[in-house]
Amino acid sequence: MDKLAAIFSKIPWTSFGRETPISRLAKSILPVGNHFGVHKHQSGETISSHDAGFEDWIMDIQGTAFQCGSGKLLTCWHVCQALEVKNGHAYIQADTVFNGSPAKTYYPVTGYINFIDHRHGMGNPSVDVGVLICPVRSTDSHKYQVPAVRWGDSTQVGIGDRVLIGGYPLGRELFLTAATNRGIVQPTFYDGIISAILPATRPEETRLFQISSVALGGISGGVVCTADTGRVIGMVTSGLSVENVSLPITYAIPSEVLQPWVDAISFVTEEGKGK
Repeated sequence: MDKLAAIFSKIPWTSFGRETPISRLAKSILPVGNHFGVHKHQSGETISSHDAGFEDWIMDIQGTAFQCGSGKLLTCWHVCQALEVKNGHAYIQADTVFNGSPAKTYYPVTGYINFIDHRHGMGNPSVDVGVLICPVRSTDSHKYQVPAVRWGDSTQVGIGDRVLIGGYPLGRELFLTAATNRGIVQPTFYDGIISAILPATRPEETRLFQISSVALGGISGGVVCTADTGRVIGMVTSGLSVENVSLPITYAIPSEVLQPWVDAISFVTEEGKGK
């Protein structure tokens, strides 16, 4: 038994696995949703995984967003519209450490911007893209450790290329379904290939990737990335289902549309600091 105990003592019980390009990308992908009772600790809107009722404080996840620059996160426009921004209930949820323990901090979403199509110089509702404005304050006690994604070249993607999609399918329920290992909120990744590329046929349309993977509710706004490097080449917008059965057909907007638009966005905070 002593030998067995020694073996068990070496098992990495609390490990999240070795670091990979995808695990690094995962740090940039956050759940976004509404929270109607954020728990306030002395150092901010944070709750530790050791706190009683930790599961109850997981927010109502409406979709997925990913960091693209200081204070800017990309998601779908229909996710933006589901957020209670005006009422002050819209948040992103990020990992942090509180009193030496893993914790979640809820950062308020202060606004969002609809996609502007520079082919026409105006908004384009046919392109399901929006940017969340979240000018996060990072402090010594609560560091905001969410890096911006690394972009890939979506113009070079072809049919049959292997990709991954990542986000928060099923929203809050995914993290509360199992009897054990509950409340660990992290993005989930699916494997697929580019099954078709749909070119724009009208001036208001965008080119789309069709991917051989299911798109469950909550993954809207999730990343499409290269499987080997984790570089982002698109964003999930929708999927197909028949009689409530999800089909392995997911649609995504390529990064060639997303990156130049989000990079051009700047804003000024209430303190007068530019972003």
